[in-house]
This record gives sequence, structure tokens and C-alpha cells, in this order.
Amino acid sequence: MKIRNIIVLAIIVFCSRQATAQVMTLHEVLRRIEENSPMLKMYDEQIYAIKNYSQMTKSWMAPTISSGLWQTPYSSIGDGMLMITAEQMIPNPAKQKANFDYMQGMIPVEQQGKTAKKNEMFAMAKDLYYNWIILQKKYDVLTQTDSLMNYILKTAHLRYTYNREKLPNIYKAQADLYVVRTMETMISGEMKQKNIALNTLMNIDKYYVFQIDTSVLPRSYELMTLDTSIILSARSDIKQFDANIALTKLQQQYESSKRFPEFGVSVSHMQALGMMPNQFSVMGMVSIPFAPWASAEYESTIQGLDNTANAMSYQKQALVNETVGAITAQQVQMQTLKQQLLNYKTNIIPSYYNGYQTSLLAYEQNTEDLFVVLDALRMYRMARIDELDIHNMLLMIQVNYEKALEIR
Repeated sequence: MKIRNIIVLAIIVFCSRQATAQVMTLHEVLRRIEENSPMLKMYDEQIYAIKNYSQMTKSWMAPTISSGLWQTPYSSIGDGMLMITAEQMIPNPAKQKANFDYMQGMIPVEQQGKTAKKNEMFAMAKDLYYNWIILQKKYDVLTQTDSLMNYILKTAHLRYTYNREKLPNIYKAQADLYVVRTMETMISGEMKQKNIALNTLMNIDKYYVFQIDTSVLPRSYELMTLDTSIILSARSDIKQFDANIALTKLQQQYESSKRFPEFGVSVSHMQALGMMPNQFSVMGMVSIPFAPWASAEYESTIQGLDNTANAMSYQKQALVNETVGAITAQQVQMQTLKQQLLNYKTNIIPSYYNGYQTSLLAYEQNTEDLFVVLDALRMYRMARIDELDIHNMLLMIQVNYEKALEIR
């Protein structure tokens, strides 16, 4: 018995610790995504790869060594020579530097890409977290309704025993109660799905159960004054356009460096096989990339890169313009939804609740029918659910607003 009591106590302590450790704030969720996401780690590895690849720009071409007979008569091999030749091409330092700068220019593109992806994942997490908050509040409304309907049913059964209530009305009340419990089951399942989806984003155990902080309140973004400079400084995908344009300019410089010549040296030693004296040869080589038939390639590439940079610049302007319009519309939507929520809080919900309380009091005093009480309770419940739907819309617009300005 003592062992059994100890085990039971240990289970209770463990469960109580789990219960106290299960609340996870939105900030903690975002932190875990930032630290654990394989997608974000992929960008880090790509940046390391670029840094390693850029080191190859400092390398030289491998030397070549050749050997064979040289100026050897067919009739007398002994009168020929054995030649050994070594050749080495020497790269142009300006071309190497231009290539190195071009490859290093890829790093800001990947860095901004990582930030943009992180912002997208944060928006997904906020969407799930806020939806979960609304589902939890809806669940609370339904459990409260469940409790109220249980009380009404007990009253109805008591009245039925004294022939003051009709049996069909009781069945109707029971059906309404089962509908509410079905909705509770459905919402409970949806909350579990949000839990699993957030676990997936955080890259933790998919079955890890935690609770959320339901005290999150909408922010007053509708009062903020924005201009283009704020958007340009906030959006990583817009900064990525700048990084890509800069990379294109670096690629142009690299293509332009192809007009610089490269040099080489060739050293040969001829070892006589007969009575001839030994000989040697030292020769220098230089490429002529500015020849008309050779320069067409990099010149056309440079012109094409100008067009590419201009296209990205226009695409950036279009994105900025679209973002300004979207943010302005979202501010108007947030203001409108907050006015609706205020109307629900101060007028609609109190009126429905007062109607329910009045009908319940009249029912208890035998001056009202049961279906009137049930209808009043249903209208009160629906009003609270509608308020939460509007609240959810407000939070979703807030998520899009924060995503547009990359607000964490």
C-alpha cells in the first residue's frame, strides 16, 4: 500500500509540474522556431558554402608538364632530342578580385532570404497561435453555455414532475445541449491540430502538449503613420531586391574584367640523344580577350545585366507600392473591426445577456415558455461567438500587418 501511495503521489506531482510548465507564450514559440527550424539552418549552410566557394577565386590553373621526342629524324633517332616542357598560366589579379567580390555578393542575398523566410514562418506561427486563442475562448463560451443549459434542463425536469413543462420542450433543450457538446468536441479537435502545427514549426515532438497565453490583446497599428522609407528599411524581401541588384552590378564588374589579358610562361629543356648540344626554350604567352570575335560574349552579357538590374528595380517599386496600399487598407480594416468589437461589447452582448436573464427569470416565475429561454440563450451564445470571429479577423489582419513590416 505504501508503494502504491508513493506511485500515485509521484504521478500527481509529475502531472502538476506538467500542468504548470505547459503555458508557452508567443514569444517563446517564435524563439524556438528561430533556433530549431531546419529551413533557417539551411540558409546558414548556404552562406557558409558561398564563403568556402569564394576561396576558389584565388586559385591558379594547374601547371602542365609534357615530355617527348623533339626534332628527331625518322632515320636516326639517336640524332634527336628528348624534350620536357612545363607550362603555367598566371591569372589576372583584377579578374580574380572581381570574381571574389561577385561571389561574396551572394551572401547578403542569402541573408535577406533567410530573414524573409523567418518572417514568413513567424506569420504562420502567429496565425496558428491567435486562431488557437480564439478557439479556446469559443470553447469557454460553449462550456459556459453547457453549464447554463444543464441548469435550465434540471429546472425543466423539476417543472415536468409538477406538470408545468411539456416533454417536447425538454427534448428540444436536450438536443440543443448535444449540439453545443458536439461543437465543443469539434473545437477541441481544432485546438489539437493547432498544437501539432505549432510543434511542427518549432521542430519539436509533434505530440508535445502545451497551453497558450490567452491574454494577448490587439495592438493599435491603425494609429501608426507610415511612409515609404519605413517599408524600405523593414522589409527583408525588398532588401533582397537591393542585394540582388548589387550582385548584378558585381557580376557586371566580373564580366568586364574578362577584357583583361592573362599571361603564361612555358619552359622547355631538350636533352640530346646523340652528339647534339642540349638546348632550352623559354616562352611567354598572353591572351587577347579584347579581340572583336572574343569580346562579343562579355559585352552582350554586360548589357543584358543592365536590363536585369532595371527589371528588378521596377519589381521592387511595384512591391513597395503594393505594400503601401495593403498596409493602408489594413489600418482601415483594423479601425472598423475595433468599432464593431466595441459595439458588441457595450451594446449587443449585454442586450442579449439581459434578454436571456429576463426570460430565465420569467420562466422561473412560470410566466414564460422554455423555448423562449433556449432561444435567448442561443442568441447570447451566437453573439459571443460572432464577437470572437470579429476578434479573430482583427488578429489575422494584425498578423498580415506585422508580416508586411516584419514586426516580431
